[in-house]
Amino acid sequence: MYASTLPSPPSRSVQNSVLALSLALLGASLMGTALSPYLLVKSPLALVAISPATHHIALAAASVDPLLLIAVATPWKVLTALGAYGVGYVYGAGALEWVAQRYPRLGRVTSFVSRLFARSGVALLVLAPVHTLALLAGAARSRLLPFLIAFTAGSALWISFTVYLGDALAHWTEKLTAFLAQHLVESTLLCILGVGLQQGYARWTRRARAIAPPSSAETP
Repeated sequence: MYASTLPSPPSRSVQNSVLALSLALLGASLMGTALSPYLLVKSPLALVAISPATHHIALAAASVDPLLLIAVATPWKVLTALGAYGVGYVYGAGALEWVAQRYPRLGRVTSFVSRLFARSGVALLVLAPVHTLALLAGAARSRLLPFLIAFTAGSALWISFTVYLGDALAHWTEKLTAFLAQHLVESTLLCILGVGLQQGYARWTRRARAIAPPSSAETP
């Protein structure tokens, strides 16, 4: 049913590209979160450009032109989905089995979504442009172009809704932004500290569990 537009099995260059893209996107997201108070006050569009999280888009909607916000956020959402697609493509079913073995609850959710995706294909991405489905699309070796078209359409729709919601809540957002502006250094330092602690705890947890990521060589 699905045909891949990437080499199969994945070459070393493809695996390295997927890893580099995933690390770059993760780094941008962490930096955006750490600096979110400063960026929201000084340059909300830059905040979305660095880290297009849903809450960042909603907060920026109070002060950024809606069309510009959608134009900036949508490509970044698609790029992050492409990273998830690449991870799914490289690790295939092994990635899903790894999740199911170590996180049973999440594994059950992933299993349900996988069955739903198997019935609906990439069209489901228009209604639910989420990274779990992007990962499944890669694992299923879905064709890249239909995947990108469906995810782009779905992302544009959901981002438009988020912008509309953020604009409707602009009165409260402006109060939050004003508060952050008055405590810009303190709030930014708190966010930086929070991100640092979260990453430190995540690394400690990974070492404690001694979990290694699935290898593409182990993929059936």
